[in-house]
Amino acid sequence: MPIRWRLALFGVGLTAAALLAFALLLNAIIGPGAVADQDELLGGIAENGVTAFAADPTTAAAVSPIAADIASSDEPFVVIAAEDGTIRYTTGLVDGSAPRLPAAMVVEAIDTGSSAATAQGIRYQARRWESPAGEKGIVAAGQTTRVVEEQLQGFRGFLTFFAVVTLIAAAVVSWFVSGRALRPLKTLAATTDDIGHTSDLSRRLPPQRRDDEVGALAASFNAMLDRLQETRGRLESSLATQRRFVADASHELRSPLTTIRTNAGFLQRPDVAVTDRAEAIADIAVEADRMTRLVDDLLMLARGDAGATVELVPIALGPLVVDLRRTSRHLDNRLTVTVDGAPVVEGDEDSLTRLVRILLDNAELHGDGPIELAVSRIDGVARIVVADGGPGIPDDELDRIFDRFYRADETRSGPGFGLGLSIAAAIVDAHGGSIAAGNGERGGAVFTVTLPLAG
Repeated sequence: MPIRWRLALFGVGLTAAALLAFALLLNAIIGPGAVADQDELLGGIAENGVTAFAADPTTAAAVSPIAADIASSDEPFVVIAAEDGTIRYTTGLVDGSAPRLPAAMVVEAIDTGSSAATAQGIRYQARRWESPAGEKGIVAAGQTTRVVEEQLQGFRGFLTFFAVVTLIAAAVVSWFVSGRALRPLKTLAATTDDIGHTSDLSRRLPPQRRDDEVGALAASFNAMLDRLQETRGRLESSLATQRRFVADASHELRSPLTTIRTNAGFLQRPDVAVTDRAEAIADIAVEADRMTRLVDDLLMLARGDAGATVELVPIALGPLVVDLRRTSRHLDNRLTVTVDGAPVVEGDEDSLTRLVRILLDNAELHGDGPIELAVSRIDGVARIVVADGGPGIPDDELDRIFDRFYRADETRSGPGFGLGLSIAAAIVDAHGGSIAAGNGERGGAVFTVTLPLAG
């Protein structure tokens, strides 16, 4: 059953339960109240009859000439009876005869002055009368109980009509209210279907009120779509990067493989001169070494992408860069090393050595003039800065300088595969640091590495 029908039926059910409780309560109040009203009316008539009879006690036993039969009349009537119950006067008849008063009612009225009883479908209120001569009797006022029953039936009929109208109104109101409340859910279902068919994660539900459950659901659904769209964007970007990475790696591998294949074919010829054979073998060795370095770099990047971790131990950056200075003798005339603050970081010595070596090689290959390597401890972090005196990096390429296989413009091009800075960024990321590229005030590229200090 649709939820709208269930909500409407639930509203009607609650209304019906409330109406039933209300009707039972009213019936419990009005039923006895109607009997009490009838008793009050009949008691007043009986007391008036006592007063009238006391003023004229000569009334003989008789039936009033205008007596009405109770079977067809709902009007009150009066009965005057002697102490022994003999009817002396009546204005009402029961089946053509004077009514028979209950003996117990007569006795109680004589003894206590008043009594009440119901007999033959008639409600009585009796009052005692007494003549100056000492004669006693009662005056009883009666009325058919049909009067109260008809009043209650009329009330119940009205209550039934009111209940039916109320239930119909409740059903209509519940139907429209539930439809209005569920409208955003229908929109949600339609939007979900559209997204499922079109895969368009940019679709959103229209904004709703935030102070109800439906509004909260719409906002939550839109937030979920935002996250899904963001995740999808990251996945598409990652997939595009992987495809580009595979294409670039294939392109870089094609060149040395072509050289090796060509020289291998050349060496298979029987008429190759000794000098030519030596040159071909040398070319094969160079290209094989180049391919080995490329495969090593790709393997390192693949391990980083797979989430491989390095074992971190306290490393003093000062001695590390001093050792690099000693092993970089070909840069003696260009390289200047400064250490300030003796920073110690948690890291892997081989990885950090390779990081600094990559930045120095980059400065040597793409830069010009002096190279500065500075290690310092500033603002609670360790900082490594490598600056060269070359042409610098164009501003529009700073955001791409760490992309894999990316090479800057021709002024900074040279040998290599464009993987060095990508590897440097991966090493820094594995150590929980950051790396940034920029240009110095006097020209030249500046690479700044920030690493957390050892705890």
